[in-house]
Amino acid sequence: MSECKRTRMARQLQLYDIVATIAECGAVYNYAEINDKLGIPLRMFERDLNELRDCGLIKLKFNRAKDCYVTDGEAVFDESSKDRRRAHLIRLNRLGTLVRKLSRTRSTDLERYESGLKYYAEYVEDVKDDPENNSPEDLRDMYEFYVPQDVHFYDLKAEYYALFPDSNERTRQRDFKELQNAGFNIYYSREYRSFVFEEYVEEE
Repeated sequence: MSECKRTRMARQLQLYDIVATIAECGAVYNYAEINDKLGIPLRMFERDLNELRDCGLIKLKFNRAKDCYVTDGEAVFDESSKDRRRAHLIRLNRLGTLVRKLSRTRSTDLERYESGLKYYAEYVEDVKDDPENNSPEDLRDMYEFYVPQDVHFYDLKAEYYALFPDSNERTRQRDFKELQNAGFNIYYSREYRSFVFEEYVEEE
């Protein structure tokens, strides 16, 4: 994730992405490990976990014997919440759902795709400059040769409305902006005419 404005919402979304990823792997985690990533006081960490539980995203409990947090069944939205707290929990649930449900494009795949486009563009120029030795009939084959065909650009707007059909475009725009502010690399690419939710992956 990129640099972000550390609002309460941003912090909680970052925390949720971390603990949900670990939970999906069946691993356990403790405060010290997560604090290395987020740098938040223990009391704030526990409050954030409580709100992630109360908004219905994830339910954890502390195992004293193992000094770690473990999943503890399904989280349920706190229907007793009211006013500003209720509004925050509803929004946290929606944004957290987007964090985990929207399709992501791996940064390494995107780099391969962009490199392929560059090589293909150079071949197109070669065809223009020297069509006798670089056949225009080969353009399609060269495109498939240079440009990876396994990189997908997802329709994130369609995914958003499938998850939240009662939302409107203004809410969708605000939600995507909130994810950006929280450090998630989601953006509109004019080049690809598509929203991209980029997930950073280190080169092996």
